[in-house]
Amino acid sequence: LDASLSRLSSGLRINSAADDASGMAIADSLRSQANTLGQAISNGNDALGILQTADKAMDEQLKILDTIKTKATQAAQDGQSLKTRTMLQADINRLMEELDNIANTTSFNGKQLLSGNFINQEFQIGASSNQTVKATIGATQSSKIGLTRFETGGRISSSGEVQFTLKNYNGIDDFQFQKVVISTSVGTGLGALADEINKNADKTGVRATFTVETRGMAAVRAGTTSDTFAINGVTIGKVAYEDGDANGALVSAINSVKDTTGVEASIDANGQLLLSSREGRGIKIEGSIGGGAFINKDMMENYGRLSLVKNDGKDILISGTNLSSAGFGANNFISQASVSLRESKGQIDANIADAMGFGSVNKGVMLAGASSVSAYMSAAGSGFSAGSGYSVGSGKNYSTVFTAANTITISAASQLSKVYNVSAGSGFSSGSTLSQFATMKTTALGVKDETAGVTTLKGAMAVMDIAETAITNLDQIRADIGSVQNQVTSTINNITVTQVNVKAAESQIRDVDFAAESANYSKAN
Repeated sequence: LDASLSRLSSGLRINSAADDASGMAIADSLRSQANTLGQAISNGNDALGILQTADKAMDEQLKILDTIKTKATQAAQDGQSLKTRTMLQADINRLMEELDNIANTTSFNGKQLLSGNFINQEFQIGASSNQTVKATIGATQSSKIGLTRFETGGRISSSGEVQFTLKNYNGIDDFQFQKVVISTSVGTGLGALADEINKNADKTGVRATFTVETRGMAAVRAGTTSDTFAINGVTIGKVAYEDGDANGALVSAINSVKDTTGVEASIDANGQLLLSSREGRGIKIEGSIGGGAFINKDMMENYGRLSLVKNDGKDILISGTNLSSAGFGANNFISQASVSLRESKGQIDANIADAMGFGSVNKGVMLAGASSVSAYMSAAGSGFSAGSGYSVGSGKNYSTVFTAANTITISAASQLSKVYNVSAGSGFSSGSTLSQFATMKTTALGVKDETAGVTTLKGAMAVMDIAETAITNLDQIRADIGSVQNQVTSTINNITVTQVNVKAAESQIRDVDFAAESANYSKAN
């Protein structure tokens, strides 16, 4: 009677171990499991809160990146002046500041989420230890996203047939492009090679641009071309031109056949003659263009420079045949740089600018007490280091080396200027060391620091590439977060059902059957 009364008053069939020892043990285990699962559900909801907070913050960052890319696209046309491009860059700088502000201030319970420190964070979502879900949220600051690889080959001075192969383009396979002829003919040259590379860009992840320009070393002075003066096999003949080509005779004569030659002439802001290939085929000057044009002898045949862009920041590995005809041969120096979004905000370093393809010329001589380019670069004090962005066999074509066995005499500053196209303040002086030469040879040959981001046309194009990479980076991080959210949501749904069933099982063991126990109580009375 006492046992029956106790069960009816408590509602439990098991009030002490004596009532059902094994049943009590099972019921206690089930109760513990149900309570633990309840906390696991709370943990999972906390994880969802963290991931959703990060996801929404990155959604705002993506909107900022979209705006940055749009403004870079706006700047990427020559209808913009330096003034308007500078205004656009100021807007971009502010947007980058806000992007970094979001990355540095987004937090949950005092824990920063987008700073790069949220790595392999675990959430217990099971009844037993180590039943966890791990989550990692990558860094989203401007210095950590948008890492884009730029590589520009040496200036090409001879024609040939090129076949490119991208090594391990997807981490496993190689991709071989069709052969392309580098020459001055229609449908050839770096334009044709860039087209071949770009039509496969969706598969390889590598895109190409080209610069084929021949520029005078100084402002045009009065002169006369020869009767045999020709460009790309088309005879132009004798032309008398004035200082600065004031009468437009030289430019007009060259442009009169531009549809045939593919070469267009203009006078740049510094008064220098600029010959540009419209389609990416070579520029070959025959006969004499006259000393007043200041076209160096080694620029009389010019096939330009090829620039490659890859949006994952990794090295672009190339093999193939006759790569020197594309500026990527064993004796070329390739300018290489991996650039983050933040690095496009301020002044662009000369090495990075050259890797982006700012310079149309990068060939010159090297003065050094070494027997080869490779030996020079390896020498102590050469100015070349592992992170310099230069490598043998890969753009700045200083292939001529004056060694200890050679002599060179420069007797006047004007001669120095003619050889190196430098002026006072270049850093070149009597007794200059190897490191000074290493510094000099980039700046002296037109490779220089460039103004920030979108303030130049090429800079705007580069920012578009970098912003696109940054968008891809954030999308990848968000996709990973989304996968973890789905995993956590599924786990919560599962353990919620499990908790309900475990509680029901415990109730079957522990709770009293009132109807049966009431009957027992009545019988006892």
